[in-house]
Order: sequence, then structure tokens, then C-alpha cells
Amino acid sequence: MYWIEKGGILMYFIAGMSILGTTVIIERFFYFVSSERRRFDDIRDEFQKYLEKNDVKGAIEFLGKSKSASGRVVKDILSLWSKTKTTNLTTLEEKARETALTEIATLEKNMWILSMVAHVTPLLGLLGTVTGMIKAFQAVAIHGTGDAAVLAEGISEALFTTAGGLFVAIPAMIIYNYYNKKIDNIISDIEKGSTEVINYFRR
Repeated sequence: MYWIEKGGILMYFIAGMSILGTTVIIERFFYFVSSERRRFDDIRDEFQKYLEKNDVKGAIEFLGKSKSASGRVVKDILSLWSKTKTTNLTTLEEKARETALTEIATLEKNMWILSMVAHVTPLLGLLGTVTGMIKAFQAVAIHGTGDAAVLAEGISEALFTTAGGLFVAIPAMIIYNYYNKKIDNIISDIEKGSTEVINYFRR
């Protein structure tokens, strides 16, 4: 509360951005922990054993427990084949794309909010710097330079908003980039898994 009181009204917006960003960070953390525990490389060997034995049903059951987007995409491809017995590669590829798009949308859910927090919060801090300096110079114009406290109040507000904006934006930017890299790795896994299972049906 001290920072908000000293930083002026813009600190309320910065605090709001902080709450918004923290909410997304926590929500995405729990999603990745619960639904993206394993990389495709971690399940590839066991998955290939099922394919080598032509045990598609066993592979589907295994992938259903894999806790990974790549596993879910490959599972849907195998499920389609299991139901229709089609070896039409175009149909299987379309199913892979359809499921992959759904998974990618889930992976990227709310990431735009975290990006907004990382980019907008420093601008709010900068705006606070400008408005604080305007107040400082207006105070000097009215009261003169005899009372340093009058000048210091505006400068203090400017510095508090600048610091507040950076304190929120820097962690948000770091975590946003970390999550983005994680999402890129998962998308790469989806592509690898889809390619491997479709190549299996090319034989």
C-alpha cells in the first residue's frame, strides 16, 4: 500500500496488471504440471514397442495416460485408424492437424494476457514518470524552488511508478519467454509424434 500511495493513481493500474499477470502465471503453471508432464522423447521407446507388436489398442491406452499434448494427438490418430481401419494418409494427417490445433490453442491460452502485462506495465511506469515530473515542475512554477519538499513529491511519484512498472514487467517478460519456449518444445513434440505414427501407416 505504501508504494501505491506514493506512486499515485497509476500505481493502481500497475498493481492490477501485477495481479492479472500473477493469475495467468499460476494458471499456466498448474496446467503444465498436470497436463504436460512428459516430452515425446520420454514415451517414444515404449510407444514404439506397441507399434512393433502391432498392438494399436495397447498404444492408445498407453498414450491416454501419457500426460502430454503429443501423446493426445498421436492417440487421436490411432483412435481414428482403430475405428475406421483407414490407411488413407490424407485423412490421418487431417486428423493430426485438427487435434494439434486444439492442443496448441489450449497451450497458448491466456498467454496474450501475460504478454500484455509484460509490454504495457513499463509504459504505465513511463507515463507515471512523465506525470510525476509534470507535477514537480508545476509545483516549482507555483511555489518556486525554496521548498525542496514540493519538488521532491513529484519526483518521488515519478520514481515509484517507474520502479513499480519494472518490478512487474521484468518477471512477467522472463516467465512469458520461458512458457513460450516450453510451448515451442511441445509443438515440436506434436510434429515428431504425428510424423512417426503416420510413417508407421506408410509401410
